[in-house]
Amino acid sequence: MKKIAAILLTLTMGLSLIACNGGETTKNSSEENSEKKPGTEQKVSGEKVTDTSESQSSGEDSATAGPESLSVMIALGQWTDNFDVLIDKYKEAHPNIQEIDASFPSSDKYPDLLKAALSSGELPDIIGMQYGPENKPWHQYLADLSTDCPVYDLLTDEQKKLGTTEFGMCIVPVYVEGTGILYNLNYLKQMGRTEIPQTRDELAKYCEELTAAGIKPFMHQWAETSLNLVNWVGPTWLGNKKDKGQDFLDELCKGEDKNLDQDKEWNDFLDTYEILIKYAQDGAIATDKWTCRNAFFMEECAMLVGEGSWETPNIENTNPDLIGHVKQGFLPCSNNPDENMMQLQTISIAATKEGKTDDHVKATKDFLSYICCSEDARQWHQEKMGNPTAIVSLDISDNMPDLAKDVIATMKEGKGIESLRPYYPLEIWPDMEKQWALFVGKEISREEFTKNFEKIFKDYSEGAYK
Repeated sequence: MKKIAAILLTLTMGLSLIACNGGETTKNSSEENSEKKPGTEQKVSGEKVTDTSESQSSGEDSATAGPESLSVMIALGQWTDNFDVLIDKYKEAHPNIQEIDASFPSSDKYPDLLKAALSSGELPDIIGMQYGPENKPWHQYLADLSTDCPVYDLLTDEQKKLGTTEFGMCIVPVYVEGTGILYNLNYLKQMGRTEIPQTRDELAKYCEELTAAGIKPFMHQWAETSLNLVNWVGPTWLGNKKDKGQDFLDELCKGEDKNLDQDKEWNDFLDTYEILIKYAQDGAIATDKWTCRNAFFMEECAMLVGEGSWETPNIENTNPDLIGHVKQGFLPCSNNPDENMMQLQTISIAATKEGKTDDHVKATKDFLSYICCSEDARQWHQEKMGNPTAIVSLDISDNMPDLAKDVIATMKEGKGIESLRPYYPLEIWPDMEKQWALFVGKEISREEFTKNFEKIFKDYSEGAYK
């Protein structure tokens, strides 16, 4: 079971590289790899790593190297109060590391903070960096991780391919998040329900029953238009397509007329959103993420949309009892349960080289590897943070929290798909956020939203965003 679950994590890495820049599809230099689709099983090369103490760092080199201070900035707010344990353990074994300064801003502020750091000549040593064309402007500042980086040898061929840029193999996966809806099972049990909804009609029925019992179905965080509407759940309809939406998104980016008003997956998606809108709390369009998260954590509502397995430490800090009766599920858009897929996001990182010495970059690579594949990090990611690790040769812990187990179980069933969100053109995000806000705020109709959504891609293809 452990090994099967580990191998399944490679399935999320099978995403073909769609570049929406100019509507072109980016191909890898290897023709053999370029045609692989997500869901194609990959073989794991290399032997299982049970003791990574030798591969995660070079103790002798680190001990004799000069003193270094490192910095980390990743848009993972849940790491804020938890990452110090890894810093302290790493510094114990690496006396040459004087200080490790780590900050974890929210993802809506992260891009601007990163730009400011670059402008001031203080680009952090380790930064969050997703696959796909969205972050292409940053590739020139990243270090090639194919040398002096122990984790490189533990990556699958597919992971190496996805992390390769024109400047080398620069991006490394750390762990996998699953997102959709979090459910408070105690409230469902009060309705006589023992399973989470598998279809759109079931979701509507659950909402009706909860409301009749005086239980608030949702707290929606729609003030967070980027995070909650465009990012976390926005691409769900594409992932529910039989080809996982790759070709469809590529054609949208090229400006092809896709007749969204007649598209099955799009209409299933909006049918579901009309349920979410119907049962939204008053003022949902002006409610921020922490208000909604805390309401769910304190059991003031039954369901939370757009959050996922990464909330494990936040739940444990706020209401540990909830961990025993919370479950991660997908967003049920279709009335055919086999068509509903859980959106997965691979969290990945990179080392920067801008203005740094070779020795400093080498020290950065060593700490990056420690974050990805050390035994300390494996236990921390899986058991404390509740996230399946992406390095497939690492053990899957028996002590992994339930939300992470839910994600692995979904992947084992073949119902997990890597989100296409990073493959949306970055330039169109502000307009997409605006249209989403108007739709969930009931300022425009479903028909207007569909028309405007498709027009954004048409305008992009014609150069309106250049």
